[in-house]
Amino acid sequence: MILVTGATGNVGRPLVARLTAEGHKVRGLTRNPDRARMPDDAVAVAADDLGAALDGVFAVFLNPAAFWGGAGEFLRLAAERGVRRVVTLSSSSVVDASLPIDSMNPIAEHHRALEAEVEAVAADAGMEWTHVRPGMFATNTLAWAEALRRDGVLRVAHARSQAAPIHEDDIADVAALALTGALGDSGPTPVLTGPETLSQTDQLGLIAEATGRQLRLEEISHEEARADMIAAGTPAEFADVLLDVTAGLVDAPAQVSPGYEQLTGNPGRSFAQWARDHAEDFR
Repeated sequence: MILVTGATGNVGRPLVARLTAEGHKVRGLTRNPDRARMPDDAVAVAADDLGAALDGVFAVFLNPAAFWGGAGEFLRLAAERGVRRVVTLSSSSVVDASLPIDSMNPIAEHHRALEAEVEAVAADAGMEWTHVRPGMFATNTLAWAEALRRDGVLRVAHARSQAAPIHEDDIADVAALALTGALGDSGPTPVLTGPETLSQTDQLGLIAEATGRQLRLEEISHEEARADMIAAGTPAEFADVLLDVTAGLVDAPAQVSPGYEQLTGNPGRSFAQWARDHAEDFR
């Protein structure tokens, strides 16, 4: 039995689908089991009943979004219940030399803390562990969807900022390999990215092509973008980190990692493919 936390999220949903398609028994942890829309072969369980969720589980996919306050208690309970393998959805930010290793970078700090919790509990309990370290998610651009559906205009700062966005299905592929033991000994994966470096302008163009719509980008100031992000619910400290990173990558090609192809033997899915898969989100 494999337990997937954050089972209805961007990575959890394709991961559950992939594991069940391969014949594995899967339990999906979610806040609303009745509305989870899991595959027929998967079982949705409530996030407030961890004892039942962990019963008979061999491997756990640990999504930090499900344990923002820390996963220590969950990990200790998992060890007590006999879980033998933990796969962490971490972040490339933990090894990004351009980001400060301190509390001023809450994204990196949160993932470093989660990795440390996993390794400490695993060492005590003799569990195997893998940290999956993707870079920018292609799904981050879903934050553009409401504005593009409304008037076809994207208002962002640093339009020429470069990234190598990764398709969530690629992350799920690697997580599935780790959960089923195909990656071997404990340790982090290589950084995972998409197969190409693209500016925000490039990404919008591929979304326009996939949707068949006329879409336009309007570049706004760093300060305006920060205010918009905070108004939309992004904590100020996260908005600052995200915008500072974006500013630092203007006209700077993002590093493309061969990690996905090394681990799976397949080329990574392109952003154009991602845009076609999500075209309805932008119409």
